[in-house]
Amino acid sequence: MEKQPLKILITAPSLDETRHVSGISTVVRQIIEHGNFSYTHFEAGRSGGERKSVFWIAKQFALPFRFFTTLKRAKIGIAHINTAFNPLSILRDFALVKAAKLAKIPIVLHIHGGKFLAQEFENAKLKNIAEKMLRASDEIIVLSELEKEIVERRWQNVNVKALENAIEIPASNESAKLKNSMIFLGRLTESKGLHEIIEAVRTLKNENFDFTFKTFGAGEMQDFFVDEMKKILDENFYFGGVIAGKAKLEELNKADIFVLPSRYGEGLPMALLEAMAAKCVCVASEMASIGAVVQDGENGFLVAPQDVSALITKLRMILSANTNFETLRENARKTVTEKFNLRVYIERLEEIYAQARL
Repeated sequence: MEKQPLKILITAPSLDETRHVSGISTVVRQIIEHGNFSYTHFEAGRSGGERKSVFWIAKQFALPFRFFTTLKRAKIGIAHINTAFNPLSILRDFALVKAAKLAKIPIVLHIHGGKFLAQEFENAKLKNIAEKMLRASDEIIVLSELEKEIVERRWQNVNVKALENAIEIPASNESAKLKNSMIFLGRLTESKGLHEIIEAVRTLKNENFDFTFKTFGAGEMQDFFVDEMKKILDENFYFGGVIAGKAKLEELNKADIFVLPSRYGEGLPMALLEAMAAKCVCVASEMASIGAVVQDGENGFLVAPQDVSALITKLRMILSANTNFETLRENARKTVTEKFNLRVYIERLEEIYAQARL
């Protein structure tokens, strides 16, 4: 009898990239498409502009019971739980870990950034729940060696492995780039530094710099952000909603500058890797794993979170420079090609699965 492939139940928000914005969903979609095991997607977590309605809250209470039932009925071999160290995610995924533990299924806990990964917990009870979740897991994945050190320093004797996000490396088209065109891709939330973008764009516009700005994504700050940017840039601002696939690649290939001045909560943004692969000049906040990818002035530029002055200074320098940053763009693509290869990622992930089952 032919041996059945290992069955893995993997959590993520909706995988429909044409409707929802989620870095975790992008990661999970790639794992399912390129992995060698049998995957079942279990939807958990909000995507894009989904509201916390009464119906949504009711679904959260039912989640661990549905998770347990799915584990048992589908004869799952591993529960791969994707989380972020934010309060609601910790509470939700602690319940899923407990359900998997009750079902006696090995647990791989995959942490994708979050406010309290790098920052200290503000609530002792929440920190205690996070620790219990970690210690109940058979394998813990974080997105860089830096994050591994942070977790191991905070909690002794936890089994943590670093596995950097990866992408399929698309063809780049530098000739398509539009000079001084900026782009933001991602969830339109306060944590992404949208207030900083507004202030930086307003200042640069008042200084008579000539540039365009495109935004793609969705989230609770969508209406506010779009309205403010249109007031400042008028026809030089474009909002395209959620974008995916070939259309996203085309926009990144056309974009000159990628902007991601996040305030907190980043892990290793997939949009950043995609922008670097497309040879954009990337300006991002130095936090968590981003600083392990972007070397300031070599393959991109770093700013401190919530430092509007630094963001303005970097963008002003890029817009007024007498160079096209050819070397920096090549270095950005080389970094992703050599260090964030999807084939190697899948191999390492499947080794972690094997360890979880021992």
